[in-house]
Amino acid sequence: MSAERILLIGRGHLGGYLRERLQIQEELHYRGEMEQLDAPTLARLKPDVVVNTAGKTELRWCEDNALETFRCNVRAPLAVWRALQEAKLDTSLFIQLSSGCIWDGPYDQNGQPFEPDTPPRPACFYSWTKAACDALLLDETAGRGLCILRPRQVYSPLPSPRNTLTKLRTYPKLIDTPNSMTSAATIAKTLERVVANTEPFQNGRVLNVYDRGITSPYQVGTMMAKAGLRGAPEMLTKDELDQTLKPKRVDAVIHDEWFEAFVDPPRIEDEMGRVIEAYGRAIGE
Repeated sequence: MSAERILLIGRGHLGGYLRERLQIQEELHYRGEMEQLDAPTLARLKPDVVVNTAGKTELRWCEDNALETFRCNVRAPLAVWRALQEAKLDTSLFIQLSSGCIWDGPYDQNGQPFEPDTPPRPACFYSWTKAACDALLLDETAGRGLCILRPRQVYSPLPSPRNTLTKLRTYPKLIDTPNSMTSAATIAKTLERVVANTEPFQNGRVLNVYDRGITSPYQVGTMMAKAGLRGAPEMLTKDELDQTLKPKRVDAVIHDEWFEAFVDPPRIEDEMGRVIEAYGRAIGE
């Protein structure tokens, strides 16, 4: 099955990027409150695929606004799924943008990267809401028509405050712990592959989505410094960061053999270099 009508939910960094990359029609880019996306509206739009990028992500804000974070990150996606069923659109594929931050690593207890079926171990309230939504969606749908994507530290050429590159420009000290990162272009490529062939996802699938290889905030900051986008970063240990940052920052290296075969993601060094160059042009430096 090849889907033609993609309903994109979200007005943030990733929603804006995907709107342009996937050439989403204006009427199919939903930027309102998710719980107002009701069955009559969905029945009128008749989407083949619904992609939800909306949610609260700023860690401190999520801790301080727990009820609103729960509403946006857990209750609202479930409401959209239920509205799809009420609208008799049970053949539509629902794609939920989750997070690789549901694990606190950088590796599991055996020193291995986190796989899609590794049990979550959230270290902050934001991560807890993303893990909870994944579990509730999987339970409620029995996997039917559901695809969950778990990217990690999303970056793009867009000068958005939610862009990981924007964040890494602002910190004079950065840690050098191993991490996975995900280009917004890799997420877009994944969605294009899924939309072109929804059959493997009709019984449900969770994908870890990332660029091949491992990097660290310090290494990315160093690349940005060489590109003239910031000063050279100082090294900060993870223990030092954890003592000063509340809630704690999560480090995670993720892996998914099926995803790599299905999407063939770029190497992190190559993609990061390309995006940093484009980001510099976007901010005029």
